[in-house]
Amino acid sequence: MKAIILHGGSGTRLRPLTYTGSKQLIKIAGTPISQYGIEDLSNNGIEDIGIILGDNSPKDVINYYGDGRFLNVNIIYIYQGKAMGLADAIYKAKDFIGNDKFIVYLGDNIVFNGIKGLLNFNGNASILLSHVNNPERFGVAKIDNNKIIKLIEKPKEFISDLALVGVYAFDNSIFSYIEELKPSNRGEFEITEAIQNMITDGRTVQYSIIDSWWKDNGTPEDLLNANTRILDKFIDDYNDTKDMQGRIKKYNDLNINDSKILGPAYIGKNVTIKNSYIGPYTSINDNVIIEDSEIYNSIVFENSIIRKSKINNSIIGEETIIDKNYKKPSNSIFISGKGSIISIGD
Repeated sequence: MKAIILHGGSGTRLRPLTYTGSKQLIKIAGTPISQYGIEDLSNNGIEDIGIILGDNSPKDVINYYGDGRFLNVNIIYIYQGKAMGLADAIYKAKDFIGNDKFIVYLGDNIVFNGIKGLLNFNGNASILLSHVNNPERFGVAKIDNNKIIKLIEKPKEFISDLALVGVYAFDNSIFSYIEELKPSNRGEFEITEAIQNMITDGRTVQYSIIDSWWKDNGTPEDLLNANTRILDKFIDDYNDTKDMQGRIKKYNDLNINDSKILGPAYIGKNVTIKNSYIGPYTSINDNVIIEDSEIYNSIVFENSIIRKSKINNSIIGEETIIDKNYKKPSNSIFISGKGSIISIGD
């Protein structure tokens, strides 16, 4: 079995974070979003992976993942070019897939134990479903007598609360159905329509309803929620010192003075924290300097500097400088893009 990771899309709802980079490379607890999917595949014995590249910073994706060896997988890269929908992206991998069955994993999704229910499917397709409160944001499936009878992409009226999670399994018959598609009203080739045509033709389309947590990381709020969940699930290192308390992943080059870190938290490499408080559910990436500040429930990207600020529920982009020049910090919420300079007076 092979797999493809979809790495396209412009990430408009995540701007300004995605003006200068791929949304799938945004790091949560020190790890890019799409890497969680690749690790899920690798942990389940799938080694041959194709990453479908879009127009947004494809070189950054290649530079980060390389041939995939550091994740114990073999990665090749396939260019989609202009984003024309999920079905178009999948079709670009036709030659790579050949006659194999394969997993499709949306690169901006994180699914705990996502693919276990798909590994041994014996039909033409299998899809992961999950009950959601906002089905209008997703493709949904209507089920009757334990069979999928209808798939609808982002329904305007309520059809079902069973959302397509963004992880699929197919045999190579899917490609002939994609070839028959015409662009939808959104101007895209919809994978839900291709799967629906399989169902109409009597093909075997299976499903699995997951009860574990998953997240489609489409908004800043989604990223912060994912950060909270991942820190809760994956951080095991317990600390109980004058500087640190709770589950905190850190590196030996951490420079901490007159400060307190309360877990769960992630602290990257070459981080300096002076006279500051880092509260729970905060991820600090590499090469960050924090002085005279308080940070809670936030993500701080690489090479940023934060001074004299109180930050909560925020995402601080790469190479951001925040400098608040007064004695007592007040609470601030930021979503900053790469290279931002923020100076707030009294």
